This record gives sequence, C-alpha cells and structure tokens, in this order.
Amino acid sequence: MKIQLWVVMLLVAAFFSCNPEKDDTTYKIGFSQCVSGDAWRRAMHQEMYRELSFYPELTLEIKDAKGDNATQIRQIREFLDEGIDLLIVSPNESEPITPIVEEAFQNGIPVIVIDRKTSSNLYTAYIGGDNYEVGQTAGQYIRNLLKGQGRVLEIWGLQGSSPAIERHNGLTKGFQGSGIEIVTSIKGEWEKDTAKNRLKQHFESDEFPEFDLIFGHNDVMAIGAQEICKNLGIEEKKFIGVDALPGPYGGIQAVTDGILDATFLYPTGGDVAIEIAHKILADEQVVKENILQTAVVDSTNIRIMKQQTDKIIDQQNNITRQKERIDVQMEIYRNQRTFLFGFGLTLFVAIISLAYVFKSLREKQEINEELKNKNDEILQQKDKVLTLSKKAEEATQQKFDFFTNISHEFRTPLTLIQAPVEDLLANKDTAPFKPDLLLIRKNTMRLLRLVNQLMDLRKIDHAKMKVKAVEQELIPFLEDIINSFDKTAQNQGITLRLLADNRTLKVWYDPMMLDKVMFNLLSNAFKFTPDHGSVIVKVTEKPLSNSVCIRVEDTGTGMSQEDASHVFDRFYQGETYSATGSGIGLALSKELIELHHGEIHLESTPGIGTSFEVTLQMGKAHFNEAEILKGTATQYFSEESIGLLEEVAPHVSRGTKEDKEQTLLIIEDDQQIRQYLCQQLSAHYNILEAENFEVGIAKALDKLPDLITCDLMLKQGNGFDIIKKLKDDVRTSHIPIIVITAKSGLEERIEGIKLGVDDYISKPFSFTLLLERIKMLLANRQKLREHYLHELPIEKSKTPGIATDKKFINSFNAIIEQHLSNPQFGVNTICEEIGLSRGQLYRKVKTMLGYSVNDYINRVRMKKAKRLLAENDAPIADIAFQVGFSTSAYFSTAFKSYFGSTPSEFRDQCKKG
Repeated sequence: MKIQLWVVMLLVAAFFSCNPEKDDTTYKIGFSQCVSGDAWRRAMHQEMYRELSFYPELTLEIKDAKGDNATQIRQIREFLDEGIDLLIVSPNESEPITPIVEEAFQNGIPVIVIDRKTSSNLYTAYIGGDNYEVGQTAGQYIRNLLKGQGRVLEIWGLQGSSPAIERHNGLTKGFQGSGIEIVTSIKGEWEKDTAKNRLKQHFESDEFPEFDLIFGHNDVMAIGAQEICKNLGIEEKKFIGVDALPGPYGGIQAVTDGILDATFLYPTGGDVAIEIAHKILADEQVVKENILQTAVVDSTNIRIMKQQTDKIIDQQNNITRQKERIDVQMEIYRNQRTFLFGFGLTLFVAIISLAYVFKSLREKQEINEELKNKNDEILQQKDKVLTLSKKAEEATQQKFDFFTNISHEFRTPLTLIQAPVEDLLANKDTAPFKPDLLLIRKNTMRLLRLVNQLMDLRKIDHAKMKVKAVEQELIPFLEDIINSFDKTAQNQGITLRLLADNRTLKVWYDPMMLDKVMFNLLSNAFKFTPDHGSVIVKVTEKPLSNSVCIRVEDTGTGMSQEDASHVFDRFYQGETYSATGSGIGLALSKELIELHHGEIHLESTPGIGTSFEVTLQMGKAHFNEAEILKGTATQYFSEESIGLLEEVAPHVSRGTKEDKEQTLLIIEDDQQIRQYLCQQLSAHYNILEAENFEVGIAKALDKLPDLITCDLMLKQGNGFDIIKKLKDDVRTSHIPIIVITAKSGLEERIEGIKLGVDDYISKPFSFTLLLERIKMLLANRQKLREHYLHELPIEKSKTPGIATDKKFINSFNAIIEQHLSNPQFGVNTICEEIGLSRGQLYRKVKTMLGYSVNDYINRVRMKKAKRLLAENDAPIADIAFQVGFSTSAYFSTAFKSYFGSTPSEFRDQCKKG
C-alpha cells in the first residue's frame, strides 16, 4: 500500500512539472477618461482594447468622469487605493487635475497623459497630437480657402482644457497677416448637442455678425453646426472640423458626403498608449513626449483616405474575430490537455488499485461472512430489545394511567371529607369541635398535596409537564405565598421576613410551578424550625451571571452531610430531615427548577440551620418558543396554601326568594358528591340532577336551567363533549357552565376555556367558594340581560357561547325590526323564523333578557315610536302604523301607559326642549 501511495505522488508531481502554462505576473492599468460619450473617445477605447489583445498580461479598467473635475479626482484616488500598476489620464481640465496626477507620479506609479496635458511635467509619458500645430494648420488652410479675406465663427471645445486652448491659439497664429477675423466664439464643450443648442440660440438673437466659415474644434460640433444652418436656411457657408475619424458617423464620411469641406487628422493614440504602457511595465526605455502627426482631409484626398480607413476597420474586425477564435481554441486545448492528464493518472491509479482489490477480495469475503453472522445475532437481539421496550412502554403507560385514575379516586373522597368539614366549621353550633375539624381539614389538604406532587412527578417522567413562562414581578408573587404562612408563624412565634433590594424585579417563570417550589421550601423550613426561631427569604440580583437568587434560610435543626447529599432524591428517608416526610416535595422542586433551566442548592449545618438557594436566569433567551406563555399572566388559584388557612369560613346565608326562582343542573356521575351538591345547593336554588351524558343533555335542552355544573371524568362520556354540545346549541348556548373536576392540569383548563367554560373548580373544593362563584356568574348574567334590553352591537367573539348568544340576540332583534309595522306580528312568526318551539323561545328570551317575548316586542315598539316622534313631524297616526298599531287611539293609550304622557304631549315637550 505504501508503494502505491508513493507512485501516485510521483505521478501528480510529474503532471504539474509537465504543465507548460506559467503563472505569469499580471499588471492592472487604470484609465481615467474625462468623457466617453463622443465618437473620438470611443474610437480611442477600441484601439486600446485591440492593442491589449497582444499583451495578455495586461488588464485595463476605464472610469468615465463625465466632464466633471471632482468626479475625475475621486476616480483617480480610487485607482490609487486599489493599487494599480500604471495610470493613464486624459484630464478634463488641466489646472484642477494636475495635483492628483503629480501625487500619483511622486508615489512611484507610472503616469501616461493622453490627448490633454496637465499644468506640470511630472508624468512618465505624453501621447497626443500637437493641438497648436492642428490649429495653425487649420488657420493656414482656411486662409487659403477664403483667399485671405473673410469672417470665421469658431466653436470651442471645453475652454479650460489644453486641446481647446492650443487649437485656438494655433488658429489665430495661422490667421496672422491676413484679412480673416474671428467674429463669434461659441462654447460647444466638445458635445454635438451642446454646440447645436448654443449656436441655435446665437442665430435666433436679434442680430448676429455675418460669417463665411464655421470652424469646430472637433468634427461632431462642425457637423452639428452644418445641421443647424441647413435647418435655418443659412446657405453658402463652409464647415471645417478636427479629428478625421473613420466610420459611418466620423469626419471622413462627413467630408465624403459634402457635410464638411475639410477635417484635420487628430489620431486618438489609444494603441500607442497601450504599447508605451507595456514598455514601461517591462522596464524598457520610452520617449516622454510622443507627438502624433496631423494632416488635412478634403476633397483632394478624401477618396483614398476613405478607402484606407475602411480597409483598416475591416482588418481590425478580422483581427478581433481571429483573436476570439484563438481564445476559444486555447480554452478547448487547455481543457482537453487537463482531461488527458487526469484520465491517464486515473487509469494508472485504477490499474494499481485493481490489483490490490483482487488481493483483498478474498479477505473481505471472509470478513463479510463473519459480519453477516454477527449482524443476524444483532438483529435478533434488536427484535428482543424492541419487544421488551414496547412492553416497558405499555407498562409505563399503564402506570401513568393508574396514577391518573387513582388521583381522581383520591380526590373524590377528599371532596366528600373536605366539603362537610367546611360546612361544620361555618356552623356556630360546632364550635367545641373546631380544633378537631381544623385538624381534619389540615390533613385533608396535606393528603391532597401529596397526591398532586405524585402526579407532577409522573408528568415530568413522561414529559407531560411543560413550562409556561411569563414575565411578571417576583416580589409580590413571593409575598402572596409567604402570607399563607403568617398564621403558622404567629402561632409558633417564628420570625418570617422577605428581604429584597429591588421591589420591582421582573423575572420570566411559570407561576404554577414556582408556587409549588416555594411552598415546599417554606413548608420544610417551618417543619424543622423550633418555636421563636426565624425563617428568612432573601431575593438577590446577580448582574455578572445575569441571574436572580431566591434563598430560604431557617434556624432549624439542620441535617447531616449524608442526608444533605440525598435530600433531592425521590422517596429518600434520612435520619432526621426526611424522616417525617414522604421524600417527594424536594425532589419535585428540583425537577421543576430544572425545567426552568435553573438550579437549586442546599447548605446545612446540624444544630444551626438550613438554606435552600434557587437560581433563575434573567430574561427569556433560555426558554424556547413552546415554553413561553403567549399574552399576559392571569390570576390563578393555588391549591398549595389552602390547608394553611385556619380561619373559620363565614356562615353561608340561605337563599332569597329571588334565588329560589333560579334553577341549577348538576351533572355528576359520583352519587355521593352529586347528592352532597344537591343537598347543599337546594337551600338556595331549584336543583336538577343528571348522572350521565344523555340525561344531562336532555334536561338541559328541556328545562333550560340558569346554570350548569359538570364533571369532566364521567363513566359514560366525556365532560368536554357535554360542554361543546351545550355551547354549540342555540337553545343552551347562553347558560353559564362551571366545571367541578379532579383533572386540574393546565391543559384541561385551557381546553375548557376554549370551549366556553365560565369557571373551573378543582376537587376537593370549598362549598363556600363554589356558592360565591355561582352567585357571581348569575349576577353577571343579570347584567347581560340589562345590556340586551338596548340595541346590541354586532361583535365577533372567539368564545363559542358568547358568539352564539350574540348571534341569537341579533337575529331575534332583526326579526322584530323587520315585522314591527305588522299588527299581527307575534311569537308564532318568531318561532318559525328562528327555529325554536314556543316554550324554548320563551325560556331563552326570559333567561337572557328578563322579559317575555310579547313584553319585549312592546318595549321595542314604544322605543321606536318615541324616537320617531322626536325626530320628525309625521302625523301621529302614521307613526302608530309604522310601529304596528292598527289605530292611533290604541297607540296613544299604550304610549301614555308606558311613558306617562300622550304622543302629542311628548312631541310638544321635545319642541320646547
């Protein structure tokens, strides 16, 4: 194997050594062009790119200043920052551009100035025609053309540029000693459109000097001048330009077409600039001043000049096409050569590898056979593991179901114990037995807490318990929990305090979970703190770790090091600390804090005391999206602190006559609890009872009670199914429902609220609490009746019951409004359109609005009549017919009976008011 690797490395080295391509150095040339819009500049660029095809190591980047000095200075600065190897500059104007060109030259960058000069000689080379000579030659030609006498209109280039200045000076030099004068100067700025616009403005003035000839500093301005003169009817003028560019729109074509009388050759020098740049970068000697020659092009030589330029253009195009084809062929050649070398190398390696494969094939076959045997054994073991895992999962689920059901079974007898105890405590005749009754209630709640803790542990084990964190103030939350221990502290003379530096501290946590944790810690502190000791709760912020610490300190008996190391283990029974407990509370507390991504620690010294420290992270970044409760925190009822309240509940008063007119339906499958509720509530309300799903639905639809209590865990049905059916039915949707159940989980509460449950009470419950909640719901329902006596706004609600109620009331009012003018309109019409029997309609309207159907229709008629009388002057008889009265006399009698005045008297009062 080592020999093969050595051979491969040798081949790779040979491949790269045989590669004829060289990693030649490349150079970057930056060209700062003053303008690029005219044909002469474009011709310059084409010549540069054609010349570059002979120098593949050179790259060229052109930036157009668009005739702006500031832009050209910024672009040259960008070239310098990019680290170009050579700079070519065609200055927009000499003076402003000179400093940046000198800076580049002094920094060691070669500079080629092309076409236009700077104001200093700090550059490497200059390329361009002699603009002074061009102007002088043009002046002499014009002098001969006009025979020594005439007027000339001169169209300048950019007046601040060196070519424009030198061409003008040369022109005036050529005119010396003759009778030719320049009568007008136009600022054309090298642009055809600019020259045309300004020349047109000149001709459109009131008077302008006569002229015989127009001389443009370049061909495009001279051509533009000829077009303006032709459009304005100015004839018999001569036009001369400078550049003599080839091509369909150049000066040579313009002379051929008779647009210009002559033009003067002014080479662009683009190809010369690239040639000199290559010599400079190759460290060859170059001439600093490279002056390009000029010549006149007119009718005497235009034919041969055009033939030559056309032929040059064709040759240049052929060269370009050939170069492109050569580039394509070179790319193909390189790809093919790379492929052949790669293929050869791959083939050689394949041959060497094939020999090795044949050699190792027998060994692999033997190994595969052995692996197959082992794989069969693993698959058999896997099947056994899966079978055992499935059985374990089923057993775990059965245990979880057992704990859930046993929790319900525990809560039912606890309810039957607690509720009568609450009644006895509220009875003055049982005062001698108050200590015993308080002991019964205390141990009932203790047993309930143990059941709840056991269920919480099972939920954690099965990932059924989820954090629902919300941001709220921590100190008021802790104060509510600590206040539950005030009575215990007073009885035992224990000092109980809460110490915190920041009283407005806000933390993200699950209130239900943290309530269980703090209650367990305080319960343990009070359990082992002797009389006249102290229990201190300290809240401290830790900015460095971005956390908050809640520390519960007591002056109790403390614990040994062995007990402290196992105190958070489930069901651990230590020598002292855990011997009197179940070993559940602290284990559950640790699990709940870890669900918060926090920590809980213990410090204990025998004979001195114990401290538990809970650390929670600030902010919510440590929670995922599913662990954050949407919306704001809501008030919850903590079952943990019920057993600590030892005050006797106030005596429940018997129901009034009005209460007895109201009817309650109790749906409960446990006979003892159902009988207890019926017995206790019958003193205040009329009671209907149902032991299962079918009977409950039937009685609710038949009797339409004022309120319903329902259990969720029924033997012959699901309580949620009853709630959904009642809230979806228009006949019972308005009836408030209270759930009384042993299922106290957050998920069940949320599902009940979504279905429209009005209240949720967990078993075991306080009868006093239940009775007050029933009274509150019925009182709120009475307020709702009063609200619906007026016109109701149509609103959308996500709560099923409320949405159905509003829909029913809106439909009911709409039917009344539609038929209000019909004297025969009554209950039968409404029953037909709304789909209810007379009895159902009567009970539902009476329950929701507090009036019979006919009474409510009469109230609506009176209210509408009152509004019509106040808003318009229609006859009273017409208004009576509009609100459904057959005669105005009966209407007046009914109106006076309702409002205390006749319709006429009421209208007069409205006008006076």
